[in-house]
Amino acid sequence: MSASSDQIAECFAIFDKDNDGKVHTDELGNALRSLGKNPTANELKAIKEELGIKEFDLNTFKAVYRKPIKTPHEQEKEMLDAFKALDKDGNGTIQEAELRQLLLNLGDALSTAEVEELMKEVQVSNDGGINYDNFVDMIVNGYPLSSS
Repeated sequence: MSASSDQIAECFAIFDKDNDGKVHTDELGNALRSLGKNPTANELKAIKEELGIKEFDLNTFKAVYRKPIKTPHEQEKEMLDAFKALDKDGNGTIQEAELRQLLLNLGDALSTAEVEELMKEVQVSNDGGINYDNFVDMIVNGYPLSSS
């Protein structure tokens, strides 16, 4: 689902707190998320570098919104598909040690401190397994996001 031009303008106006027609790039991630996009930290960094400015106007925001940034639903499907491919037993779990390795080394790799913080929120069974459906749901829908 895509936001209309009016919805994008309304969102921009909410983040344009001083009504000067500009929003600071630090708010870009939050603004995009409020319209249903879910940019990663690396995507935001690349967009900010591409823009090369500290503040953006409505036309720039509309252009950024049109970029191919995944929605939470799209991310959730991709993550579940990846976990299912790794689930040799088909039991819906991944071992904690294996998950830590994946988080530290694949894709937008996390730092050790980020993994430790994330793992505080994860339920691990007595045998060291983590239900990846619950994990993906937490990541995509329930884990607090930084405002980068």
